[in-house]
Amino acid sequence: MEIILHPFLMKSVIHSGGMMMEGICPLCNGIEQLKVICPICENQCEDKGRATDYEDKYSPYMDYDLTAKYDGLTTENSNQYCTHMFNCPDCNEGFLKIINKIK
Repeated sequence: MEIILHPFLMKSVIHSGGMMMEGICPLCNGIEQLKVICPICENQCEDKGRATDYEDKYSPYMDYDLTAKYDGLTTENSNQYCTHMFNCPDCNEGFLKIINKIK
């Protein structure tokens, strides 16, 4: 079986044997936008990207598979979810939201 992806999408993998496919994050890849309301002031929040990109100054430039290993999720969950940072521009409240990857 061959899978062809657009070069700008986060990678998708088929594991031999179990046919388990790693999904792609619809927010990271610009496929979807998520409207998130601030729990403090009820204004619309901004998606600031993957939470792992804020670990240190080099995190945004590191390999996706490597950063997925320390995203706070198990290996199986990292294949299914992507943790995003959201920020309210009005009250500056920041919080994390787990996003379902698509296959």
